[in-house]
Amino acid sequence: MDSDPGNNSGGVGRLTLYLAAVGLAHVAPEIHAAIAQGAQDVYAIMTQPWTVDEIWQLARNLRNSHSSACAIQVTGIVWYLTSLAIERNQAFVTGAYLCRDPNGRLSAYFRGVSMPRISSHLKRHSAPGCTGGIDLRVADSAVRSRLPPLPHGHCHVLSIAIANDKRRGNCLFLKPERYGVHGVRNLAHHAVMYAKSLRRKHTFGGNEVAGMRKERIPDQLVASFAEAVASLPDGPSAIAEVGRRGEGEGIASMHDFLTVRLADPSAAGALSGYGSERMRALLDRLVSEYDFVDLRFGNEVFIDLPADLTRPFPQTPGVCGPSLFL
Repeated sequence: MDSDPGNNSGGVGRLTLYLAAVGLAHVAPEIHAAIAQGAQDVYAIMTQPWTVDEIWQLARNLRNSHSSACAIQVTGIVWYLTSLAIERNQAFVTGAYLCRDPNGRLSAYFRGVSMPRISSHLKRHSAPGCTGGIDLRVADSAVRSRLPPLPHGHCHVLSIAIANDKRRGNCLFLKPERYGVHGVRNLAHHAVMYAKSLRRKHTFGGNEVAGMRKERIPDQLVASFAEAVASLPDGPSAIAEVGRRGEGEGIASMHDFLTVRLADPSAAGALSGYGSERMRALLDRLVSEYDFVDLRFGNEVFIDLPADLTRPFPQTPGVCGPSLFL
């Protein structure tokens, strides 16, 4: 991957167009450098011969002793993930990344650099102590001047480590946010944003608004699945497992159920012709609209980190390896 991913036929990269669209073209060189450094740092975290406990301890020491360096590293990592989303036309205004992390190494890093916090996201899939957040605001003006902002005013990153999930194995959920949870001002703003999000969450169609790529299943897909399978003997239990509004097994479970039922000759008697057609149409829609359809919860950006790290890294002058503290 070159330093301007997704070049189009006119020679202008998607990243260049994106930065112009979100008003960050003036800091493009700093963002390119952050992406390149973030890729190197993720690679180091995922491949160095450290144990998970050693990664956690290293990250914890970094947070406690070098908070500015910690913010720089996390900013680079998030920009690297953002560049992958842009490359796939999956950039968002508000949303989240779900990263495959087979050995829990990046999860250990984020558990180390983050402060414990509560979250309403993926409660069924997170264990106690696996949810945290890190503020990316730095007090040092010299560092702040070199730290490229994240898009859309995001300055806090929520992290949730997911371990031994029956479909996804070990994954890391990362959600950039505009406000943290520490301090009165942050808490007040976060409460307001949460109230707005909750209202959208419980409004039909509110989970598929433009610019949003959260872990919620689009409401129309939930309704279509329920209509297609409700009459089956195991339909109600399948609907409950899939869930809605980010609470359940999500699209992966929906895809699994439809695939198994349509391929099972013994289930043919329970399916009317019309029911079978609706299930087939829904399955075809899922496969055509989503990558990693058998792994995702909802509309989040799913990133297969082990696969992406086998590709050429973004190249920027001055970036030739992981950060000093890695």
